[in-house]
Amino acid sequence: MKKLLTMVLVACATLAAHAQETVVKVSGTAPADQKWVYFFYNGGNTPVDSAKVTSGKFSYNGKAVKNSFATIGLKNSMQTVAYMVDGTPVKANLIAQTIEGSNLSKRFNTYFNKITKVNAELMEVYGNYMKLRQQASQADDAKLKAMESQLDTLSNKIDNEMRTAVNDNQSNVLAAFFLSRVYYELDYDQLKSALSADKPYVNHPILSGAKRALAGLEKRRPGKQFEDMSMADDKGVMRKLSDFCGKGNYVLVDFWASWCGPCRQEMPNVVANYEKYHGKGFEVIGVSFDQKAEAWKAAIKNIGMKWPQLSDLKGWRSQAAVQYGISSIPSNFLLDGSGKIVAVDLRGEALGKKLQEIYGF
Repeated sequence: MKKLLTMVLVACATLAAHAQETVVKVSGTAPADQKWVYFFYNGGNTPVDSAKVTSGKFSYNGKAVKNSFATIGLKNSMQTVAYMVDGTPVKANLIAQTIEGSNLSKRFNTYFNKITKVNAELMEVYGNYMKLRQQASQADDAKLKAMESQLDTLSNKIDNEMRTAVNDNQSNVLAAFFLSRVYYELDYDQLKSALSADKPYVNHPILSGAKRALAGLEKRRPGKQFEDMSMADDKGVMRKLSDFCGKGNYVLVDFWASWCGPCRQEMPNVVANYEKYHGKGFEVIGVSFDQKAEAWKAAIKNIGMKWPQLSDLKGWRSQAAVQYGISSIPSNFLLDGSGKIVAVDLRGEALGKKLQEIYGF
């Protein structure tokens, strides 16, 4: 379930207001029991416009930024169609989830709905998982683990579908949309390649988040010296990373939050490695993306995290998110005794293997 949270939370950038506009002409068919269809742009969750459905038919005329990625949806339904804002009139069938329009629009709709169907299945499983988790007894542990495995499988499938869409559309602007939704799963080399200057989609404004993430990954590449930052610890005392890092010992800087299920799932592994190697000088510094101090402090106690904890309680607006380009959690980087980054995003067995390599046991 490590990817689910970031997939649900990831936000797509909007296009610049001064960009070139073009006409939008859409007509189509919707289920007869629907009163309205809703228009969304660039992966946003808030409709920017709507059209009335009469006897299962609707039409819409307007303007939008050229090369925007548009979707049409229904109230309380996963039935959608997707199209490109490129000036070509669109005929949409929300019952069959098909469109008539430009070749690029039809191509976009095919990829989008393939991913949407898997996402609908994932959200159904996630809803059932959360219900069971809230009322679960110890006897339900096996069911929860099975559902977590199912969620991982589905989120991996979505990830792979989006990667495929990016790879298949390197010669057109569609790659920008899917890259804007999967960039947080790419490592530095993959993202740098995807955003190389020769790509025809690289200047699409929807990729602003991906470019910020690349800049952050650049700062936490192996071989880089850590950048200092200052935050309050859980006692309210202002501390710096340099208070702990670059002092001769290996330090894991661990980005997490009390509300992050995948983070809490990973924490027993971090605790076990801390207990095993702390006597040899290994340290962990927790940097939380929490907003509520009470929840943050309660999680520290309940999980048994005995290492220093820092947070500015600004959630995703945390200094850490900006400074290190953290767009998903859990995330971490390991520093050597001089404060140089030697590894990033060590989770599960990878953390233990790296520490065994360092300490010899």
